[in-house]
Amino acid sequence: MSKESTHSTSFIARPALLTAVLILVGLGVVAGFYWQQSLRVDTLRVSGIWFNQEADILEAAQVPMGIGPDSLNLEELKNRVMRLAYVKSVHPYIEPGGTLHLSIEERLPIALLVGGAVERYTDTEGVQLPVMTGKTVDVPLVYGFSSTKQTDTLKTTDFIQLARFLEEAKEHKFAWATLSEVAFDPQEGVVALSHENGVKLLFGTDSFTNKLANWELFYTQVIREIGIARIAQIDLRFNDQIITRES
Repeated sequence: MSKESTHSTSFIARPALLTAVLILVGLGVVAGFYWQQSLRVDTLRVSGIWFNQEADILEAAQVPMGIGPDSLNLEELKNRVMRLAYVKSVHPYIEPGGTLHLSIEERLPIALLVGGAVERYTDTEGVQLPVMTGKTVDVPLVYGFSSTKQTDTLKTTDFIQLARFLEEAKEHKFAWATLSEVAFDPQEGVVALSHENGVKLLFGTDSFTNKLANWELFYTQVIREIGIARIAQIDLRFNDQIITRES
């Protein structure tokens, strides 16, 4: 009798437990729906910016306070903010409590375009960026490319080669610290001047990682021994040899 009673109680308890779980889930859904309907954007928060001003981001976003999340057109919001200089991407999301968080990814200058009417930075995608007061960065000077309007994008084959070189040079601490000016020559490829003594460095059009490593090796093993004053040019275009020309 006791065993039959125990099984009966267990059989009754399981549907009751399932019902309780379903009720809790239902209440959670209702609460979530009510929270979504009652939520209003009451604060804006911006992160990830250095070049841009927060006030400019908020002005471009044009988000009215008190608006419901369902009434926000996030694609239009992102497009408005991305018209600002240095904004590469925008990731908006609502935080608990009604704060709209705009997470910004900014474009990073890889070089300073000089020689034109106006000096501008450019990133690796060729997007030209204005020089902001108090927001300067230490990047190589690049010659031979037009720096006109902010919306212009450099798309020539020469610039793509140069940008690839600069991107790899930035990952190579020694090279990035020793390069001052960079240009692209149709015959010689990427041409750079060293910070020290303005030595002309020829890097060609490919295998930049290897050639940057060769430049560091040559500097540490040869230049530190003989000095750099009498060297005018170092040709690093060939993988199996380094050719120097003295002044």
